Parts: sequence; C-alpha cells; structure tokens
Amino acid sequence: MDRFVYHHPVKIIFGADSVDSAGPEIAALGKRVLLVSGRSSLKTSGAWRRIMDSFSEQSAEITEFPGIQPNPLLSAVHDGIQVARSRQCEVVVGAGGGSVIDTAKAIAAGVAAGHDVWKFFTGKKSVVARLPLVTIPTIAGSGSEINHGIVLTNDRLGRKFGFGHRYLIPDVCIADPRLTCSVPTSLTAAGAVDTLCHCLEPYLSTPQSSVPLQRGVLETIGRTVIESVACCIENPHSVDHRSTMLWCSMAAMSGFGTAGLGKVAFTLHALEHAVSAVTGIAHGIGLAALLPGWLENHCHAFAGRVAEWGVRVFGVERAEPLQTAEQTIAACRAFLRSIGCPTCLADVGVSARDLEVMADHAADQARIWRLREFTGESIRSAFARCLRD
Repeated sequence: MDRFVYHHPVKIIFGADSVDSAGPEIAALGKRVLLVSGRSSLKTSGAWRRIMDSFSEQSAEITEFPGIQPNPLLSAVHDGIQVARSRQCEVVVGAGGGSVIDTAKAIAAGVAAGHDVWKFFTGKKSVVARLPLVTIPTIAGSGSEINHGIVLTNDRLGRKFGFGHRYLIPDVCIADPRLTCSVPTSLTAAGAVDTLCHCLEPYLSTPQSSVPLQRGVLETIGRTVIESVACCIENPHSVDHRSTMLWCSMAAMSGFGTAGLGKVAFTLHALEHAVSAVTGIAHGIGLAALLPGWLENHCHAFAGRVAEWGVRVFGVERAEPLQTAEQTIAACRAFLRSIGCPTCLADVGVSARDLEVMADHAADQARIWRLREFTGESIRSAFARCLRD
C-alpha cells in the first residue's frame, strides 16, 4: 500500500427531507448567497421551493444563477463570477446535478482568483482560496457534491477538461435522496455507469497489488450499483433505492476506497471528455459507449484484474483469467443494454471520421493529467476499439 494522507472535511447531511435544513447550514457560512441551478428540473421537482422555504427565517439575500446546461460551459462560469462579485456574495450553493455543482465550484474558486479560471484546467495556476461552498445534489452519479474535482467545457476552444484540488471539496453537502426520485430513467442509468467507472478505473490501474480493503470497497460499491440501478428504474420513487444509489455515488468519490492506491489513471474519463465535447451527450452515456471497448483494449494487460472484477461484481464464473475477462466484458455489455445504455460509440452517432478530432482532444487531456503512456497511437487504438461492438 502506498503512503497517503486522508483528509475529507466535507460535512454531509444525508437523508430524506434533509434539504429542509439547507437554510440554517448555508446561513452559517454567509448571508449573501449565490444559488446556482440548472434549467428547470429544480423547480419542477419542488426542490427549489423547499430550499427557498428553508431560507425564510434566515434573513439571507439570495441571488439566483439558473440555466446551467449539461456539460457546463466556461462562459457560464465567467458570468457567474461577475454576478457573485457584483452582488458581493459570501457563499455559493450548487443545487442540481454534477454540471451545476461543478459550475458552482468553479465560480467559488474564480471569485477569489485574479486570473481566468481556465488556467486551473490547463495546469497553469493552482487554487489558493474560494468562497464557502454548499452542494445539494439532485442526481446520483458524479460524486462532485463531496469530491475535489471539476469538469468544464471551454466553449471558445471546444475543449472539455477536468482537474482536482483539495480546496474544491465543499464545506457542506446536503444529500436528500427524495430530490433524486424525479430523475428520468436515462439519467438514472447514466449516473450508475459514472459511479461504476469511478470504481473500476482505479481498481484496474493502481500500481499496488496488496490492497485487499480498497479492492473490497470498490467491488462492493460496484456490485451495489448494478443491483440498485435496476431497482431505481423499476421503482423510481423508492426513497430506499434512491438513497442507496446516492450514497454509492458519493462513496465512490470520497477517496476512502482509493486511499493508498498510489497514482491511478483515469484514461476512460480522458476519452469520454473528448466524446461529450464533440457530441454533447451526457457524461455517463459517453462512458457507457466506451466501456466495453475500453475493457477489451485493457484485456490482455489487466486480464487478471478484469477477471476478478467480473467474478466479484458481475458474478461471472471463475475460469482461466483471459477467458474470465472476456466473459466479464460480455456481462458488462449485457448490463448496459439492460438499463438502456449504448455499448459502443456508433450507438451515440460517432463515426470513424470523428475519431481523429476526439483523439487530439484526449491527448491534450492526457498530457495535462500526465498520463505519459496514454498518448498518440494508444489513444487512437482505444477509440477504434470502442467504435463498434
């Protein structure tokens, strides 16, 4: 096991109706609040009214910043920073999915920065401060509500990059599973795939071999997600099933299951950022379209680990490692199809002529992430393998 420092200071308030405690928690951090939200789901689900009601006795000044789209844009962050500065906001609240929360994080860090926040994403600047930050997730998947990462699309350059910094871990996360009950089937499935990949990538890529606790944690989260997403699709308003999914997505990105794994490689995410930058599809859908081909591309190098994942997570019968790994990939395809997800890039409209543009994009992300072995020909090979089943 590698040496590590585990410091995860977010206060998590989890449970049905916990959103009603939002007002006092936020007001304790500041009275002038920037409320970042999406296009309409917060209001149609009733979450917006409950959040506003929780502020009613706090004498808080609320500035709303709605309209954040999936695959959030740098230009929206620029606008949000200006609004927060002009209204002298003291705390930023992200109420929505991963895109909304990532935008809120970038605004909170950008208000305190004396430069364009895009420099964070290209590795030219580091976060040194931010406004207090509260997250209220309305979908299970990204784990951004408790983690240290952000993903944004630079709409001028056409680049979708991600980065992480410990200062981006929120102060408070109010996780009310009732708010996720209105998430449609397609996005419920996409969130499950995102959570699954957050476990699988470090599981395969860690340079450490003697980490049974961490592997067990990641396997358990993955197995629970596979079981729970089907229940959420069948019974979308089950608070119990939604609670399990939400806690799994948060646990996958809490850092507990990956502590001690050393430097892990999120190559699948590097590929997907390129896919959704080009196509505009949801992140989890892009991951699904890549996952079987990405596993095939890793099958020989990581056959033993892919096989072990299959046995412990998908329930594949143990055999010779390469054969078991191949059965794992088949089980993965079957799972994705069972929840209505694509299984190759062609399923989401990507053609061979798109691959070179996506490969250039992924190479840029790999360079910034210092994935030294994942450049050039290896990226093109991965995309080619993912194009069709």
